[in-house]
Amino acid sequence: MLATDPTNRYQSALLAHFALRRSEVFCRHVGDVADTVLTWGDLEAECGRFADAYRRASLAPRDQILIFLRHRHELYGTFFGAMLSGIVPAYMPCTSPRQDASLYWRSHQELLNAIKPAAVVTDQVTLREMRDAGLSWPGERTVLIDDAEPARLEPLVVDEGEVAFLQHSSGTTGLKKGVRLTFNAVCEQIERYGRALRISPEDAIVSWLPLYHDMGLIACLILPAFFATPVTHIDPFDWIGRPATLFDHIQRDRGTLTWMPNFAFEHLAATLAPRANEWDLSSMRAFVNCSEPCKPLTFDRFARTFAASGVSPQQLQCCYAMAESVFAVAQTDLWRPPRRVVVDPVTTHRGATPAEVTSGTGEEIIEVGRGIDGVVLTIHDEDGAEIDDGKVGEIALAAPFLFAGYNVDSVRTDRRLREGRYFTGDLGFIRQGRLFVLGRIDDVIIINGRNLYAHEIERVIGDILGLKAGRVAALRWFDPRIGSATLIVMAERALSDTSCDTTLRHAITTTIQSIFGVSPRQIVLIGPGLLVKTSSGKISRAENLSLYLRHRNSE
Repeated sequence: MLATDPTNRYQSALLAHFALRRSEVFCRHVGDVADTVLTWGDLEAECGRFADAYRRASLAPRDQILIFLRHRHELYGTFFGAMLSGIVPAYMPCTSPRQDASLYWRSHQELLNAIKPAAVVTDQVTLREMRDAGLSWPGERTVLIDDAEPARLEPLVVDEGEVAFLQHSSGTTGLKKGVRLTFNAVCEQIERYGRALRISPEDAIVSWLPLYHDMGLIACLILPAFFATPVTHIDPFDWIGRPATLFDHIQRDRGTLTWMPNFAFEHLAATLAPRANEWDLSSMRAFVNCSEPCKPLTFDRFARTFAASGVSPQQLQCCYAMAESVFAVAQTDLWRPPRRVVVDPVTTHRGATPAEVTSGTGEEIIEVGRGIDGVVLTIHDEDGAEIDDGKVGEIALAAPFLFAGYNVDSVRTDRRLREGRYFTGDLGFIRQGRLFVLGRIDDVIIINGRNLYAHEIERVIGDILGLKAGRVAALRWFDPRIGSATLIVMAERALSDTSCDTTLRHAITTTIQSIFGVSPRQIVLIGPGLLVKTSSGKISRAENLSLYLRHRNSE
């Protein structure tokens, strides 16, 4: 008989579901061949298998493990089995069909050296890829999922102050930042966010999001498991190629909630418009736009395209979230469309008060909501001092569920977590209690919901033979045609000869795709000395973006 312990709310919730909901659906796992329905009884059995496998591998409480698995139903038991054993798991991405496996895995060596995981959890195929790429980690301990045998779950209840799991940034490679989240922080956030969503076991979440991203992990696994809300998980790569699968499963499973970045709304509208009246999507309480800037025009296009399927403006919502606060810190009201403002772009710089203008003469911005219960949102100037509501500055927040620091990175922790507040690195302003986000302060480029650092992209392609060392610029440009940010690469040839341009473009695309999982929208190759530099000798991304746009508009 499994016993629950109220000192750890999350572990207790899982154990209670195992005891009381054995035949109820935990998850519908949608594969490329067949779907697998996992009940709570099935999940308990899976957790028992992997908790036993971890014990047999001599893993101990507080050990950190990295889970490298593609879209398989073992994703859930490996993760929750660790959490119920006091072991600290983290999901990690594997290669996509378009990536060069050896190049991708080699890019993770720095990460493994820094984390020093107690074990890697994977399957035979993925392990062979990693070994072929020369990847290694201290101790070389590996838990193969195929070797896990049936075993009774014997949970180890740990204090809520212990780290529950790590979340890693989704876009970078060797410099992935691992966010340490305690059981207490996780429970405090999901209890409050659940109230904001009014979530219950009668809801149904449908998702194609990968679990190594905080939006997929928290909103579509950790939160629904706590509330015993059934969830449908679709293979992310399958969804990209067959976007209709999301709507198919919303209709079949009577879905009520889903989370997606802005590009996904555009992708659905662009690809499914000819079939827009084929589904019944009226069961949805909210399509939540999160992870990259929400665009009002995208919402308008989505609502207009799928109105015949029962989509209304009230269903289209936004939230503001980050791994450092577990997930959401702000959420729009689910019962009304988010508020919009049209502002003069000239008045959206730091320290200014955005001036509202008439529609058509300014930039329309949509709110990401009010702070959820317990969150205090503040705006700060360049020196970190708090400034008045209404002015543009860096968004900071205080909450009872902030992270416990970055894994093996105290310097970054001290820079972002100051006096009980997390400084987000985002620019925005607060108006009538509602938060409006303008974008990143630093050089983060958000592509398809993935956070990519410009300097890392520049670093990995800077040594390609035929390019001038150190003369590369990775630029972010919002393309209104697709409703999302795109990656533009400008690079100087080592020589003026253009005969190798096709080869250089292929090398740049392959390198970026293999390491970062995205493709550049355009690659501009120019002659030596033509990239714009600052007076201190650094590449000026802003000036080179202007150069690119002038070149593009003149074509």
